Amino acid sequence: MRLASDTDLASVVPRFEKVEPRLTAYRADMLDHPIAGKCLRNFVILTECPELFGELGLSEVERFWSRYYWLARFAREWKAAVGDDAGLEQQVLQLLEHTTVEYDPLPEVDAAAARDAVL
Repeated sequence: MRLASDTDLASVVPRFEKVEPRLTAYRADMLDHPIAGKCLRNFVILTECPELFGELGLSEVERFWSRYYWLARFAREWKAAVGDDAGLEQQVLQLLEHTTVEYDPLPEVDAAAARDAVL
């Protein structure tokens, strides 16, 4: 299974900056964080801006697990930089609770988020 990488998503970042103002549900301090912010931005692109990533060719399952990866990685990096955030950890779990995809990739995706997180 393929996860959307930072390299994959880099091509849509300039276009994301044009739609970012409409995304009022996300905290600016989190999106602007010098380390963790990139992860949240990638999660937001995959979640809120499907028109931006169409050329990546992700299946719906790959898109879900990419979203989960970037949110789980963001949660790890945010915790390392700022401290515990129970609401953020709950959001990661809720993402899993509200899906119909198979959970088989979960250990692999969790391991990738842990490995790749900048702590």
